[in-house]
Amino acid sequence: MTILKFAEEFPDEKSCRAHMRKAREKEGIVCKKCKGKKHYWLKAKWAWQCAECNFRTSLRSGTMMENSNLRIRTWYLAMAFMSFTKKGISATELQRQLDHSRYQTI
Repeated sequence: MTILKFAEEFPDEKSCRAHMRKAREKEGIVCKKCKGKKHYWLKAKWAWQCAECNFRTSLRSGTMMENSNLRIRTWYLAMAFMSFTKKGISATELQRQLDHSRYQTI
């Protein structure tokens, strides 16, 4: 995927969330509490709720983004920048490209 295709496919946070939701549902959602596999989507909360125990699983739960405050689109951009070149990208350059103020987060 090129940077232009990326910008077309993921123009905003909503499109990134929708893509992540589809990817997570394709893998299958498993409840952390009761290990149930039947879930339904809560549109207002952007989370799945277990049909058996009512435990909620967020969109980020169980991913590397779980405890992050960064937007999902920022994560998607970071992954795109890291995979666009053969040699990768330095943390300083990634920080500059994402226009992020803190190096530690990057």
